[in-house]
This record gives sequence, C-alpha cells and structure tokens, in this order.
Amino acid sequence: MDLPVPSLTQPIIQCDGEMWFSAYAFGWGYCAFSMSAETICTELGAANETQNQLLLAFELGKRRLSQAVQEIQIPSNGERIALALKQA
Repeated sequence: MDLPVPSLTQPIIQCDGEMWFSAYAFGWGYCAFSMSAETICTELGAANETQNQLLLAFELGKRRLSQAVQEIQIPSNGERIALALKQA
C-alpha cells in the first residue's frame, strides 16, 4: 500500500530567516519542520534570503519537500525537525 503524500501548511518566516511549516496526512498525523534560509537558498534555489524569495522557493519546491518529509521517521515527542533535502 502506498503511503499518503503529506500536505504542507503555509510557511512562516521567522525574523532570523528560518522557515517553519507543518506537514500532515491521513493516518500519518502532523509534524513540525524548520529550514534555515541558507538551506532554502542552496537546496531549493532561492536567489537570496528575502522573504519573497524564500516563499517562492518553498512554493516551487513543495513536491521535493513532501517527498523529503515522507521519508522521515516522525518523532513521538512532537519536536520541530530541522529539514535538509537530498540533492536531486
């Protein structure tokens, strides 16, 4: 049986440029994630660390993010996970 593809919530950009978002799916639950601005630039292709570029990179990279989230072992303690993507 195929695993459900997680949906991603709208991201929130923190004052230090870190992005927070959650992923959820039926039978999977919710999990909170974070990505640094540097990671978003290098792995999702944001041109710079401005809010508009970070949000654009998130939107364009949603499929990669969903796939990366799906491969993670979700912790039972509810802590936010710092997400790093595998190079495609």
